[in-house]
Amino acid sequence: MRRISANAVVALIFAVPLWAQRESGSLVVFIVPAHGDYVVIGAESRNVDFHLNVLDDHTCKIISLGGDTLFYETGDSIIGVAGRRLWDSKAVARAVYNSSQKRDTLTLSTIWVTRAYNWFHAEPEQRLQVEAAADESIVIGGFINFDATGTASIHFAKLSYDAARGDLPPQPSSTGLGVVGSAGVGADLVAEFVAGKTPRALKAIGRPMGMKRQIGVDSTEDIENVKKAINFVMNNLPSDERKVLGGPIDIAVIRNDGTIRWINRKPSCSKEDKKPAPQSHKHQTPKQQGH
Repeated sequence: MRRISANAVVALIFAVPLWAQRESGSLVVFIVPAHGDYVVIGAESRNVDFHLNVLDDHTCKIISLGGDTLFYETGDSIIGVAGRRLWDSKAVARAVYNSSQKRDTLTLSTIWVTRAYNWFHAEPEQRLQVEAAADESIVIGGFINFDATGTASIHFAKLSYDAARGDLPPQPSSTGLGVVGSAGVGADLVAEFVAGKTPRALKAIGRPMGMKRQIGVDSTEDIENVKKAINFVMNNLPSDERKVLGGPIDIAVIRNDGTIRWINRKPSCSKEDKKPAPQSHKHQTPKQQGH
């Protein structure tokens, strides 16, 4: 196995002349009730360039696969290199779902992250010679559907640089029942909102004095909880990070009866559910994007 130099930590994010394009996700929040018969998930929509300048607020960070599975992403979701097929995490998720005989979330997540690892690991070593933070997360992708018992199942995987190993080991994981989970930036702020003990969290929750908030009990209330949690993060990130989040909040509810209901969704995002795979980059360009 080719090893990446430990003091040449990953150009996967910062090599402007080498990467023809980059797009990346920012924040996803989801609620899984203890009874596991639904999941509410939401994501913001901002797209920024390599220098974190805002490009648009129309990015789709959650898509439907086959009408019974949701896929979400954060991190570097699209990366292009001259002469190679684009790395596109949503395109890979669609391909994995369509080609898999088993569509449980563990199988889908395992194949997805394996393909991610193979794509990034195939890059020549000279493309991995630009400084970045050790253990930098490159991409996170997660699949949500229901198992044979009708219980919510979420498996996700992270690909990040491991400085000790000098490699990009896939890190598969899963989410249990009765949790509020998040991916991307602001996990500490999501936890603060859920705990609801700080003055700013209480203000964001917006409950009248003495009225108890419930999480993971009713999907209607959880839709509001997800929306408020994302807004809380967007409003309370440090000022130098705040501009990377924004735009409309897409929210979906997936249930164990095999249905997906979009509470909020940008009209253009439905096209992402069945979008064909991108083509290779024929010519190198300096353009990079992220969201």
